[in-house]
Amino acid sequence: MKIHPREPDRRHLAQLPTPILRADRLADHLQVAQLVFKRDDLTGLATSGNKVRKLEYVVAHALDSGADTLVTLGGVQSNHCRATAVVAAQLGLKCRLLLRSEAPDAPPAIGNLLLDEMFGADVSFHPPEEFNGRREQLVEQVMDRLRAAGQQPYFIEMGASVPVGNWGYIRCVHELVDQLGAETPVDIFCATGSAGTQAGLILGKALFGCHAWNITGVPVCDSVEYFQREIRQLERATVEQFELQLSEEMTPIHLLDGFKGPGYGIPYPESLELIRSCAGYAGLLLDPVYTSKALAGMLGQIRDGQLRRDAIPVFIHSGGLFGLLARPELFGTLCGSKGN
Repeated sequence: MKIHPREPDRRHLAQLPTPILRADRLADHLQVAQLVFKRDDLTGLATSGNKVRKLEYVVAHALDSGADTLVTLGGVQSNHCRATAVVAAQLGLKCRLLLRSEAPDAPPAIGNLLLDEMFGADVSFHPPEEFNGRREQLVEQVMDRLRAAGQQPYFIEMGASVPVGNWGYIRCVHELVDQLGAETPVDIFCATGSAGTQAGLILGKALFGCHAWNITGVPVCDSVEYFQREIRQLERATVEQFELQLSEEMTPIHLLDGFKGPGYGIPYPESLELIRSCAGYAGLLLDPVYTSKALAGMLGQIRDGQLRRDAIPVFIHSGGLFGLLARPELFGTLCGSKGN
């Protein structure tokens, strides 16, 4: 069923709607009044996380375009790349991944990378200077080679954060309206990396008239100024492409600085402690790149009294389990045996 007259075609790939979890025992441990999680880590097993919501729309467009090969890029433990590889395997498509890696040799096949290879993706590794400095040329070269080999490639931007992909989190807002109500005061927090999750939430809030909701993104890399530009550009492009009757006054962008730590993919003591606490007190698995940092930001706002007293604090749990499994060294003796 269409959630909006302008909604594009979608391929049903995720297990939706995802549930809402009230984590009372965790809230007591963290000494906050309440914590509510939107469990987007439960969108599937191998496809778990927020990326598959976006891919439902992007892959539908790729198939309509006659594509037989999905091409995308990201870090060596990219959740998006893993989800793309899984979806390609499910649909009988080929998958080509360009991965950023700082290792001089091929990195160990663990976590998301192990799954990339298990699901049959063709993977290449590129040092940061090449990946960051020559990304467009790299993609163009790969696309040209695939076409020369008789394939029909379709390129997906990093994180599937493009206008058609934004509908994944517009749909998430539609689910939340059914679960919480559009008139209920809600303070939503999410990790902001490639910007598409927050852009979709902002657009959905405006489209479905959720005037009592606030949406805050917690950057896990780059600056607040950078994300203000990226989210606004993505929002403008979506409004234009789908002829949505929205003004920028209806789509304010709120970002919370100070929780990315030393850099992308580099956790810090508070975020690691949150991973332990969520596991031990709620059976929830956060990851060291996105969700642990974003939840640290949300908790900081709650403890500082920055949220509305009557609002439900909702955390978008965007997944990342397999990236967590690739980093056992972060937890030291926590992973050792405690038996006799």
